[in-house]
Amino acid sequence: MKRLILVRHAKTEVIRYDITDYQRSLKERGINDSKLIANKLFLKDIIPGLIISSPANRAIETTLLFADILGYPTEMIEKIDDLYDGFTTQEFLGMLDQLGKDHETVMIVGHNPTIEYLAFNLTEEFYEAVPTCTVIGIEFNIEEWKDIEVRTGKLSFYEYPKKYKEA
Repeated sequence: MKRLILVRHAKTEVIRYDITDYQRSLKERGINDSKLIANKLFLKDIIPGLIISSPANRAIETTLLFADILGYPTEMIEKIDDLYDGFTTQEFLGMLDQLGKDHETVMIVGHNPTIEYLAFNLTEEFYEAVPTCTVIGIEFNIEEWKDIEVRTGKLSFYEYPKKYKEA
């Protein structure tokens, strides 16, 4: 059994003329949302064996907050440019097979629309919105990452900050 955790980066500052999109940082709300959702994963004992992140500042900030709460060593975070630029599903699966070989659970921290497309393309039943700091767990009944086929994953959890603010 393999588990993929897809994370959309948390809420960021608006686009400004003096910084690039790549440099945008998390807002206070994004920091708080990251801590909230990371704690929800921690309480469910959902701990990744590998975290892979987009190198964009807002994704790295989100990743570092999750890593801290989940007890993941920050020096082990893999940064992949294509998580910022965008992957096809097949390119993503190739990267997952290459980097994830020794891990049962892999967390990916990236951006929309890629995170939403991956959730849609890798499961049969995911048709939800993916607001900032959404976390989507997908399980695959396989032994190796290379054996994933499109639309075969089972949605195991779907967490987003407003879910807990509405309660």
